[in-house]
Amino acid sequence: MRAKILNASAGSGKTYQLAYNYVRELIMQPSIYRHILAVTFTNKATEEMKSRIINELHNLAENHDSAYLEDIKKNTGYSEEKIRTQAVVARTQILHDYSRFTVLTIDRFFQRILRAFINELSLDLDYNIELDTSMLLERSADDLINSISEDKKSGLKRQLIEFATKRLEEGNKWDMRRDLCTLGSELFKDGIAKRIGTSINKERLDTLIKRLNKKNDDILNKIKSLGEHGAELLSKNNLDASHFKGRNPSFITCFERYRVGDIGDGPTDAIRNAVADINKWYGKDAEARVKSIAVELQQILREICTLYDDNIQDMNTVALLNRNYRSYALLNDLHQSFKDVCKQENIMILDKTKELLAEFIDEINAPFIYEKVGNRYDHYMIDEFQDTSIREWCNLRPLLIEALSSNVDASVFIVGDIKQSIYRWRGGDWKILHREAEEALGAESTTVVRLKENFRSLPALVRFNNRVIERIVELDNALVCKPRR
Repeated sequence: MRAKILNASAGSGKTYQLAYNYVRELIMQPSIYRHILAVTFTNKATEEMKSRIINELHNLAENHDSAYLEDIKKNTGYSEEKIRTQAVVARTQILHDYSRFTVLTIDRFFQRILRAFINELSLDLDYNIELDTSMLLERSADDLINSISEDKKSGLKRQLIEFATKRLEEGNKWDMRRDLCTLGSELFKDGIAKRIGTSINKERLDTLIKRLNKKNDDILNKIKSLGEHGAELLSKNNLDASHFKGRNPSFITCFERYRVGDIGDGPTDAIRNAVADINKWYGKDAEARVKSIAVELQQILREICTLYDDNIQDMNTVALLNRNYRSYALLNDLHQSFKDVCKQENIMILDKTKELLAEFIDEINAPFIYEKVGNRYDHYMIDEFQDTSIREWCNLRPLLIEALSSNVDASVFIVGDIKQSIYRWRGGDWKILHREAEEALGAESTTVVRLKENFRSLPALVRFNNRVIERIVELDNALVCKPRR
């Protein structure tokens, strides 16, 4: 199998396996480092990987003890003497050709590609990459606030005032500058900036919100009217909850809430049961007037339940829009202000480079990219793969596929812990390691290995954690969840 995915928990030796495979390849072919790209996600991890590979190679070359020696003998069939001789050759070549010893962060690798396509991507030759966006966001927020006096058509002043008012109503500080910077951090999440650039304009958004709010008010007014009708029936007939079945039946007391527009979380189970069964309202000894009014009240509640069920999805959507659309509208303006600041300073943020490459890299352009960059990597080794974002995977995938399809000796070795993907560090998506990587590389030519041993924790601790998790899963699966109506 030319592609291998190692999926295992922390402490199971994933990085050890990656470094071992790198050293083993060097022993088999000392010059192969020129065609290997080892990728990780932080500068610290990159240096650690480089150090581990060089140290183990040095131990083999100097006849020192090495944890890799026995495994290499077993997997290659080489004698110890040959392994150590090959290690000397590989070490010498790397030290005299260190720039071709390519262990990089994924961001550094993408930057190499981007620099090679300055003309094709219409970029300035001297653009600067910015990692820290906080200062740029602060300046963008300041520019946006200062532009209020120049605003003629966009309604920016009104939006900022509404935004500040909403913050005050929620009991927060009115300092919109800080809130704008917090809001602006959303721009750097995967795909957000692109969607904002092609989204509905603010005028249409205002019109849409008003129309949805009117529809929402109409539904609420109908429910209030029905609630008032029910309350009046009870009042005119001198009836209250004590005349009906149950100590304090909610299907009677609810009319007072509905008449003032308090729909809460919707009709309760008791109300729905009363709508379905008239016997829930009174006993066999009930007065005739109670039975007569119960039939009318039951019909009123049936109409309320129908109105609620038919419209609750739209009502919830309107509530979410009312809570967020001002922020959304401001995000458009903040995005434009941010782009203006970057253009003035000739700055490109790191995330923007991934967007540019995602538009440029695909299966068709992959061979051209190899030729242009001037490097031909036939072997890819990727550590901490669970931190790969969707954009990064879209950029890596064509290159991995191109390597495997154009060279029968090419290989891809991926290691990661799918459970760590839930933290979404760097925008990682668990589905990539779980399924998409194997499908993209070809399920028939990809081996998926799951390491089960933990070398970092004591056995008692591992057993305890396993028993706790297993019990939690059992309890969770045993819960009976009532479906929402």
